[in-house]
Amino acid sequence: MTPKTPKENHAQKLNLLQKLDSYFDGKQQLIFWFSLIFTFVFGLLLFEPKVSIGGDDSMYINRAYNFINKGVFPSFQGPLYPMVIGVIISVIGVNLISLKFLSLFFLLVHQWFTFKLFKNYLSPFTLFIIMLLISSSSAIIYYGSATYNETFYLCLQSIFLYHFEKSFIRNSDERLTLKKDFKKILLSGFLLFLLTITKNIGLVAVISVIVYFLFTKIWKGAILIIGALAIFTLSFNIIKSSAWEIKETQIANQGSTLLLKNPYKPDLGKEDAYGYWMRLVKNSKSYLGYHFINIFGVSKKDNFKGSSFATILVYALFVTGFFTLFKKSRFWLFIGVFTAISFGATFFALQTYWNQERLIIAFTPLLIIYLLYVLYFLFTTKLKKYAAIFIILITILGVANLYKTFTKIPEQVKINSNYMAGDTYYGFPEDWVNYLNMTKWANDNLPEEAYVGCRKPGMAFIYSGGKDFYGIWKVPSNDPKELYNKLKDAGVTHVIMANIRTNPDDPNSRIINTVRRYLGLINKTYPGKIKLVHQTGENWPTYLYELH
Repeated sequence: MTPKTPKENHAQKLNLLQKLDSYFDGKQQLIFWFSLIFTFVFGLLLFEPKVSIGGDDSMYINRAYNFINKGVFPSFQGPLYPMVIGVIISVIGVNLISLKFLSLFFLLVHQWFTFKLFKNYLSPFTLFIIMLLISSSSAIIYYGSATYNETFYLCLQSIFLYHFEKSFIRNSDERLTLKKDFKKILLSGFLLFLLTITKNIGLVAVISVIVYFLFTKIWKGAILIIGALAIFTLSFNIIKSSAWEIKETQIANQGSTLLLKNPYKPDLGKEDAYGYWMRLVKNSKSYLGYHFINIFGVSKKDNFKGSSFATILVYALFVTGFFTLFKKSRFWLFIGVFTAISFGATFFALQTYWNQERLIIAFTPLLIIYLLYVLYFLFTTKLKKYAAIFIILITILGVANLYKTFTKIPEQVKINSNYMAGDTYYGFPEDWVNYLNMTKWANDNLPEEAYVGCRKPGMAFIYSGGKDFYGIWKVPSNDPKELYNKLKDAGVTHVIMANIRTNPDDPNSRIINTVRRYLGLINKTYPGKIKLVHQTGENWPTYLYELH
């Protein structure tokens, strides 16, 4: 019998997980291109030509147009993204499809830098699974054809994380000096600045940098980078206040509403300590126990309240990993700190009834990577005998994620086929079709100087062909005279009142009645001030009123 060579004996000792790592070792570049191609192909197959009925995505385009053509500074929801797409609009006009492909480009850049960031810190097999999950998640892919600022933020965030790792973690034993590291410090401050003017939540990156340097006792690093950030922020605010006479900061403009118990009912006052605690508890359950696992294909359908078990499991695994790894690796310390602060700040800041997937989408790739690395670490050290469980778990996760994505493709292809055939409203519910038809009618039939108020001005701007609309977001008072004067002082000549349902899939769901209540109060006191001009649709009709 021929004796086995040392190499053969070594191969016999490898468990299945090690064999998989060995197989994918040296194939990192193949994994990278594989994931980029996956993202691009799924981005095309799941390409969404419509704007969302949420309205925020179309408002970014509306603000971008007004910034370039009217010089109106986009002060709400972060100015950078509207300023960037405003430059694109100045060249090609309001071309919705082109702007959506720009989002796909940002998603591909995010994929690129995410790979560069983690390739040296993940085992080959884990890297393969991670890149597969991120590149094939239908939830993440959706934002590759949406004009929300999520993919733009993901792009900037991944660039910042890669730069920070390369500059301050990879060679962390080197002494940090202003003279030697001036460019690194300046670029870090600039990237942090870009994150903060893209989203208010970008402040978590600043806090994470400070916390990381405090943990590692690199006090100078925190001071120098925050100093660089301050220079860019101060310069920007000086230019903004000089050119546009805007004194209020971006965070004060939007962030003040987050302090309220209900932003639509400011009279209820500001949130108290117990309210913030309940935000943390309820948002954790909704976002971790439903949205997070749903993003990667594993959740009970429409369980919007979330799973307590899944929430506790995510917290337990994250905390276990953090206390296991924070002394072993400065890189995983930073990723853990960044991820924890990002989710924690989000859960404290958001009112619980918002419950939208996109509010955490920018941080979910980091969380899934961190959790899977923690599992890999545990199953290759303390639980080495049970490594097969890890393989089974991530295989199920990968299959579930792909299955969910593939099931969405046929319907989306059908929507895209109808869109290319000229039916730009295909896929919208009837109540929304009536509303969009009315915005087009208003643009085509009213005098050019007419200024129309409505509930969704961003969507009206897109589907009317570029007409500017006045947004009626809430009923700020019960005083009819005050409401009437508010519209007249803004120059509003007409108002669109639609019968839009809160749940388009449920014919019996509640109608959004903001404009109805607004006009009802005016009409009750001034019955001759409102006159019906036009109606579109029979079921859930939309009405256009003239304001005298």
